Amino acid sequence: MTGDRARQYLSKLADYERALPRSYDKATFGLERMKHLLAAMDHPQASLRVLQVGGTNGKGSVCAFADSILRHGGYRTGLATSPHLLDMAERIRVDGLIVPEGLFGDAVGAVAAAGDTLPDGERDTLTFFEVMIAAGLETFRRAGVQIAVLEVGLGGRFDATSAATPDVVVITPVGRDHQGFLGETIEEIAADKAHLLRPGVPAILGCSEPALSVFRARAAEVGAPILVLGEDFGLWDKDVGLPGEFQRANATLAVEATKLLAPGISPEARAQALIDTRWPGRFQVVEGAPPIVLDGAMNPEAAAALGGDLTLRYPEATVALILGMSHDKRPAEFMAAFAAACPGLGPLLTTSAPGPRAMPARELTDVLRSRGYPAVLRPDLEDALEKARDSGADVACIAGSVYLVAEAMRLLGLDAEIVRKGP
Repeated sequence: MTGDRARQYLSKLADYERALPRSYDKATFGLERMKHLLAAMDHPQASLRVLQVGGTNGKGSVCAFADSILRHGGYRTGLATSPHLLDMAERIRVDGLIVPEGLFGDAVGAVAAAGDTLPDGERDTLTFFEVMIAAGLETFRRAGVQIAVLEVGLGGRFDATSAATPDVVVITPVGRDHQGFLGETIEEIAADKAHLLRPGVPAILGCSEPALSVFRARAAEVGAPILVLGEDFGLWDKDVGLPGEFQRANATLAVEATKLLAPGISPEARAQALIDTRWPGRFQVVEGAPPIVLDGAMNPEAAAALGGDLTLRYPEATVALILGMSHDKRPAEFMAAFAAACPGLGPLLTTSAPGPRAMPARELTDVLRSRGYPAVLRPDLEDALEKARDSGADVACIAGSVYLVAEAMRLLGLDAEIVRKGP
């Protein structure tokens, strides 16, 4: 299968990142279906050591830091993340590089062939995310990967990455996201993600109360050893390559996880790896007049972190915020958290994020205006950027959706590669 044919095949599968399912249950997500698929492929995960990264905010950054540390330690690495920004193949990386077209097509083709051998009820319900994870694992087997870093998609109870038994689990801070499926409260959301904890598998926890208590209880129930940020280890206090103070916590989680996975990596290699880490679309600064900050923050916790770091990096600056969100998000809560952390908030420009899940710009504008935010509707991102530049704001920030960030990257001519330095 060619790379283009692989993309065509993948585009026809149910994609619950772009169009949310009606229900969140075994029938829809089917971890057993994923296990049967991997069995039909002769278990591509069997030869891999696995780091599984779950939580709400910072998963991708932790994965990027961990991948960089392992590469700098001399390991051949596989990295499977979601969602992608510009192209499906970004989700599968070997040694930090996007998988080559030929290998991408071959791996997806192998998954498709295995899927054809499943019973009707499973063959016909394979999802885009499941096939991409399976293709990643197949790619890693073919490429001779030693350690794979897998980013959890949604929750933890039914996530396809859990079909590959991890050697170490990381849980990042838990925030309010996907409430329609995981629950309205932090405790309910944490309870679903706590299924990532398994008997005897060590877990690195970066979350705080009330989620932390949920994970402690689950760990005690199943016999999972845990290490907790702020209790068992302190915050990384040296430089990291990703901007934003919140990235120190993400770097810390990656350091502690890789200490368990690969204890022989030198402190010097770990430190250099953190400096060399790149992860596009996460507080990514595009220099100019004004500078533009791209960030995929989409929930209140991430909004608070983004607003705080904008204030820290650009003190006394006026910030023009360009906001687009999916229809299942909560813009008023997002704005309350952002505005509280960013007193320099100036023009608020609302637009539609790309994709079928997008909240229409008019609806987003009306919701925010009803809560007292003077949102100005712009028909598209290009127009919103022009308005931000003309507003006299010192900084422009594009946030609310990774799909909006991806559109901004296309407009600005950016790429999604992460390897810039190191091995």
